Amino acid sequence: MRFVLFQTKEAGEIERHKLYVVSVGPGGEEHLTRAAESVLKTADCVVTAKRHLDLVKGRVLPLEGLDEAIAKIAENLKKGSVAVAVSGDAGIFSLMPRLKRALPDQDIAVIPGVSALQFLCAALGETWDGAETVSLHGRDVSPSRIAGIAAHNKKTFFFCGPGHDPGWLCRLLAERGIEAEIAVGERLSYPDGRVVEVKAPFLELSGEVFDPLSVVMVRNPDPLPLLSLRPKDEDFLRSPSVPMTRGEVRTVILDKLSTGLEAVVWDVGAGTGSVAVACSRLCPYGEVHAVERLPEAADLLRTNKENFRAYNLFVHEGEAEILLETLPRPTHVFVGGSGGMLRKILGHVKKLGEENEKIFVLVSGVTLKTITTAYEVFSGEGFSDLDVTQIAVSRSRSAGDSVILAAQNPITLLSAYTGKGEGRIFGV
Repeated sequence: MRFVLFQTKEAGEIERHKLYVVSVGPGGEEHLTRAAESVLKTADCVVTAKRHLDLVKGRVLPLEGLDEAIAKIAENLKKGSVAVAVSGDAGIFSLMPRLKRALPDQDIAVIPGVSALQFLCAALGETWDGAETVSLHGRDVSPSRIAGIAAHNKKTFFFCGPGHDPGWLCRLLAERGIEAEIAVGERLSYPDGRVVEVKAPFLELSGEVFDPLSVVMVRNPDPLPLLSLRPKDEDFLRSPSVPMTRGEVRTVILDKLSTGLEAVVWDVGAGTGSVAVACSRLCPYGEVHAVERLPEAADLLRTNKENFRAYNLFVHEGEAEILLETLPRPTHVFVGGSGGMLRKILGHVKKLGEENEKIFVLVSGVTLKTITTAYEVFSGEGFSDLDVTQIAVSRSRSAGDSVILAAQNPITLLSAYTGKGEGRIFGV
């Protein structure tokens, strides 16, 4: 494959048997560059979507079905030059990468254009340097990843599409509690185009119907750091009656879980939420589901979630054996408290493992009953790679004129995998 620099020539002088990828801008004819206009007029064949037909003269092939269109492009290149019209600029979320893969030996000339992102920035008097860009048009991007990108960047542009219009995006961000400013550019460059700006919680836009042909800028004045430090014990709001996994043990738990950026974590018996909050920071594009049956602990969890701005942490109040049936399939499960239902909880996770994707399961035990039950279950059918680690922590305290080390209750961590997949699961 060879890429060549296109320079405007006299009509009829473009090269035969060459493929031209022509950026036609956001859609309005006045934003078509002279170079793009020249190629569209003189190419032997032009392939375009229906909405760009007004920009094209000459022999036109409709862009309906990519595989069929690429086959027709290859066929017409044997006869002469072919121009493929792409929306906006070919360098951002266009058909160009697909054409490169399908026609690896073909010489290609790319004509740049004005993207919808540029158009919206111009309307707002904004720059796009340093911004994150995400396409929701025909791409499978998880809601948690969308929320995570918006939460961790000062400026994010979302190219919308069918099923993922600006209203849908506003509802998602509002549900995750993300504080930001939104600007929607709808049908930019067309006579009925408009730009709408609002601030969180986006309620006025979340119920509005938008054309999928939109681009959204999310401006976050206080983004979260992507690599946050692990929270300290004193950072959490606590209650004497609600247990909390302390820092030294929490560090070992987090290292054993080894969650990835997109992990889906269950924290069963979450208590104060110290493990759940820490996991939420370690999987910014994933989800953490904290299950707690005690109302006081669930309230404390919600408060700590809000204080830490844990947009990807979801609190579920009630009995685990009922709630787990409603949660998305996890990549990691941590059981910090089971309320005497450990065997049923692990049995439910084992059933999910039968779907062949491995799940990493970690149980924290203080009582002999919890330790024995976890060991028996993990040693049985459906689990593998049993590992047992006991942690003994001592803390200093004054004793008269001296300082002694006072031993705390030892914590036993038991872990195993369930499922038949290959390799360790990091949730990426």
